[in-house]
Amino acid sequence: ITYVSPAVTRILGYEPEELTGREGYEFVHPDDRERNADAMEAVLSDPSTSETVEVRFRHDDGSWRWIEATIQNRLDDDIISGILISSRDVTERKEYELKTEELAEEYEALLGNVEDAIFLINVEDDGNYQFRFERLSPSYEDATGITTEEVRGKTPQEVFGEEQGAELAENYHRSVRAGKPI
Repeated sequence: ITYVSPAVTRILGYEPEELTGREGYEFVHPDDRERNADAMEAVLSDPSTSETVEVRFRHDDGSWRWIEATIQNRLDDDIISGILISSRDVTERKEYELKTEELAEEYEALLGNVEDAIFLINVEDDGNYQFRFERLSPSYEDATGITTEEVRGKTPQEVFGEEQGAELAENYHRSVRAGKPI
């Protein structure tokens, strides 16, 4: 590392001179080093491209921060004469993405293994709630013969007919007005 912006102190807790002269790889999480090296190799082999990579970088306090780094080959630039890395902290976004992925996996496991018949509805609030099917549990599909593909985006009236669909929709309306989960 030959130059570090003063912003590093705010983001990673280091003073710029603490990083200058060090190998950047020593601060990259071991699980991310290969991805980082691949991006670096790509810009070294083709100077006309840039690579963006997300890696964990060790904070001065020992914790890991997610950094999105854009890497450019500027070896032919008389002023820079090196590899230019512009980075930003994306820890909050990355943690949100990871939590969302975990929840999605749990949701898929629950939906796929529950024996109860479950259907998921999107609620559109246009002043007069609109309910549209999003997804059916496999057990609901097995019990009814109706598939997710057949009902996705349709209202209960479109799926079950006006009378039964209106009755289901009214049950949803009551639940929404009462603040209960559907």
